[in-house]
Amino acid sequence: MQGASILPRIRLKRILCATDFSPGSFTVLPVVASIARRYGPKVFVSNVWAPLPCTMVTPEAVNIMEKRQEQVARQKLMEYQQAASALGISPRLIMKSGDPVVELERVVREQDIDLAVISTHGRVGLKHLTMGSVAEALFRNLSCPVLTVGPHLAHRFSGNVEVRNILFPTDMSEDSRAVLAYLASLAKEYDATLTFLHVLPEETQQNPDARSLAEPLRQKLMTIFCPAISPNCQADFYIEFGDPAATILRFANHMNADLIGFGVRPVNDVVLHLRNTVAYRVILDAQCPVLTQRPRRPW
Repeated sequence: MQGASILPRIRLKRILCATDFSPGSFTVLPVVASIARRYGPKVFVSNVWAPLPCTMVTPEAVNIMEKRQEQVARQKLMEYQQAASALGISPRLIMKSGDPVVELERVVREQDIDLAVISTHGRVGLKHLTMGSVAEALFRNLSCPVLTVGPHLAHRFSGNVEVRNILFPTDMSEDSRAVLAYLASLAKEYDATLTFLHVLPEETQQNPDARSLAEPLRQKLMTIFCPAISPNCQADFYIEFGDPAATILRFANHMNADLIGFGVRPVNDVVLHLRNTVAYRVILDAQCPVLTQRPRRPW
């Protein structure tokens, strides 16, 4: 390992906690509180409410309904602030109306956000068009890293959790490496073990020599990633076989992961609607938070 190649320490000075006021959105608060105790960031809490389509009523009636909707959202945002304050967080409140992805990206840029924290309840369909159902659109489009808390978060994350085990599933592509700087920095910050995992198709395991044939891939993992992490960081490298999402989840549970990290690439709207990407499937069933980062592209 060569020190000159080690990725720089990340900063977490400004965190955005996005909420739709669902029960799941409150589970992110202890996670945010743990980060705040470690990094001491300024915390912003934002809600984006979507104006209701009212094509069959007068403009005056639409205005009244939107004002009422805004008042309800503002009251709920104050209640969310109180829940945050009970955990030692003193957030600044930001309320927007419109498309959640567009408005939250505007907040990220205007406030120079280092990390966005969101939740997902995994429901889909028009009647569930809330923060939970647009989670994947958010973590694939926001320009900052996104920490997502799913509906199966383990109870231990309701308290102060020290990150000891970090799992980095990777297909070794450039896109998948987008999150590495954050995982390597967190591993150094928390003195955590960083585990690299590459999953091969299940059918390849039918070969009786599969394990020995996979060893060159494990060595390739080490060659690619070792230069980017601190020599003081404990790093493990594994090759496994099976369905990618199921294998990642099984492996994460086995190692008692405190964090899973993905580099994510943009996908089309049809894929987002189906919610069948590996990253989203892992987020939906993971018992720990999942950190994602999209590759930085020139605009």
